[in-house]
Amino acid sequence: MWAKTRCAQQFDVKAHELIKRGQAPGMDPTDFQRRFVELMRFQCERALRTYSEALAMLPEADRRRQKPGLMMASIYRTLLQEIHADPALVLTQRVSLTPLRKFWLAWKVQALGRL
Repeated sequence: MWAKTRCAQQFDVKAHELIKRGQAPGMDPTDFQRRFVELMRFQCERALRTYSEALAMLPEADRRRQKPGLMMASIYRTLLQEIHADPALVLTQRVSLTPLRKFWLAWKVQALGRL
């Protein structure tokens, strides 16, 4: 909870602004979007760093047994990268990967052992 509160304070994004997506009377949508994008980029970078650290700690011998989890990690990490590229999209639409792209990412882990 502390990290969530600290981030909200650091980027000055308030819960009522998120609920209204910066569109309430008296709000400056441009200012809200700037603060929101900064917050989301920070959170995406933090999550992506955690994925990388976790992958680096996984012993090579365990990777074969962990392929289903690694496939999902590849898909979710790619989704995070998409959100990081344009964080404001999450305010107006669902960000997702096509089934074909998910299949490709899973296949790369299965066949090539790469995320």
